Amino acid sequence: MNGTELHLHARIFRTGTTWYADIDDPVDPVPEAPLWYGQYESQKAAIDAACERLAAYHLPTPQQHLSPHHFKG
Repeated sequence: MNGTELHLHARIFRTGTTWYADIDDPVDPVPEAPLWYGQYESQKAAIDAACERLAAYHLPTPQQHLSPHHFKG
């Protein structure tokens, strides 16, 4: 590990007729305060939202697309 890796997990669950999704670090000392959460009308919507959010965490930033010479002063 290089110190910049973040290991996340998504959790999908239902209470009554509402589906919930949350994303968190599996070793978070405060699991009731996830990095992201949402509520949805269907299981599919909750799963899709969690997958989209996880994918967004892995998208490179604009700076990662630039070669090192772009940062010369």
